Amino acid sequence: MDIRGIIANFAPIVSVLMWMLLAYLILLWAASVLWTYRDIHSRSEDVAVQVLAVALALVLPFGGVALHLILRPRQTLAQKYERALEEEYLRRNLEDPHVCPTCQRSVELDFILCPYCQTALRRRCVACGRVIDLAWSVCPYCGDDGAGALQRPGYRQRLETEHMQVYER
Repeated sequence: MDIRGIIANFAPIVSVLMWMLLAYLILLWAASVLWTYRDIHSRSEDVAVQVLAVALALVLPFGGVALHLILRPRQTLAQKYERALEEEYLRRNLEDPHVCPTCQRSVELDFILCPYCQTALRRRCVACGRVIDLAWSVCPYCGDDGAGALQRPGYRQRLETEHMQVYER
């Protein structure tokens, strides 16, 4: 068997392998164009930029994708939006720390109800009448637990004597 016979036997195999390699490269190129389209579509709303990025990937197979990776915007539109929301939230907290937990509108520190959505923000202590937080089970000013039983029994007597002294004057 001579070399020409061996080459003749391998020629169809090499030809099939070359066609498969060519088909693989074409599919890879098409996938890179599709990826470029999806990526630039998520990063820019400008149609001209989108067309330019896809055209680069079409005209320059594989090199266009590399150029796109260098030139594309850093953040996606969703990341820009989330960052803007986060900055707005932080700015709002710096400017006005007292906001309604339901509607996020500004409220005064001593408001009992939100004037916009009527959400309960705080309550009045039944014993001393001071505004206290809803989460507190005991009034920190007078010790009342809301059921009429004071945590410090002597305090009610002192309150009553102070009120009596005010009325006597």
